[in-house]
Amino acid sequence: MVKNIKVVLLLALVFVIANAWGQNAAKSRTDKSTKKTQAFEQLKVMIRDKPIEFVAERAFPMGFKNMDLFNNPNHLRIVGDSALVHMPYFGRAYSVTPGERGGFHFEGLMRNKKVKVDERKRRIRISFEMKESNDQYQFYLEITGKENATLNISSNNRSPISYHGKVEEWKNED
Repeated sequence: MVKNIKVVLLLALVFVIANAWGQNAAKSRTDKSTKKTQAFEQLKVMIRDKPIEFVAERAFPMGFKNMDLFNNPNHLRIVGDSALVHMPYFGRAYSVTPGERGGFHFEGLMRNKKVKVDERKRRIRISFEMKESNDQYQFYLEITGKENATLNISSNNRSPISYHGKVEEWKNED
């Protein structure tokens, strides 16, 4: 009889502990989800209303090994309907203008700019085109999470390249 009471008390204790642990885990998941939702809302406001800057940490040229860009300054800045591009290029160039610095270095108006927001996956995609005197470029910037981003650039005269990095609000320090 005493043994049965001990077993019942032990089972009741296990049940109470498991129930409390389950409630804490559910609350923790809810808190994480709320934080992610708030961060995504802030990201949407930043993309819609403020100038942004993408800074790459790694480059992934097609057909080559990926490159660390730690000591290689770079950025893509989007301000309104204009973009300023200073990105290194590693890969195959099919046609190059003599005297060109290499990489992507230009600024101008974006054409065919589209911003798509995926609420379910908490992802924002920005696509646009830019034209330089001897080439045309397509840009695809995908921002996931709070600030992680991937930039894909394709060109008529070069093989495509991807960059992984961070997006944040650009504060003009001039």
